Amino acid sequence: MATTRVLAPLSISLQAGKECIITDRAPGEELSQSFKRGAPLVRDATTKELEEWAGTTDATRPVGIACNDASGTAGTTVQYYEANDYNIFEASLINNTTAYVLLGTEVGTKYSLIKASSGAWYVDVADTTTDIVEVVGLISDVGDTNPRVKVRFIGDKQANVLQ
Repeated sequence: MATTRVLAPLSISLQAGKECIITDRAPGEELSQSFKRGAPLVRDATTKELEEWAGTTDATRPVGIACNDASGTAGTTVQYYEANDYNIFEASLINNTTAYVLLGTEVGTKYSLIKASSGAWYVDVADTTTDIVEVVGLISDVGDTNPRVKVRFIGDKQANVLQ
């Protein structure tokens, strides 16, 4: 029976190669950040502080996914799950800004991420051109609306991994 799920932010599913959470104490968070838990984070090109990824047109490669909401204060410690070849994340699928029904054929397909007005980030099945993650497994059942899947960051889109 198909289920309509509540959209949920990106979260960690499996950590296989590195220990726990990365803690960036210095330089920390960039000034005036408002990202939410589950947001993809990048390093500012000048200050090297962590900030929210700008989205599909941003060529900056993510370092990982935020464990907590931003504080808004420059230099604040930031904890994140690293975007690497070992960490698998859980994500909700969305079709641009509309609900999406899981087909089951999404595994192996690369997509971009999209930020909702709530500040949460989802996998955008409407964008396979500016891909950043790949679906590697299904969590929800085929036919579910707003389904959850397992994703990994594509190797050449990871900031801390040399490809």
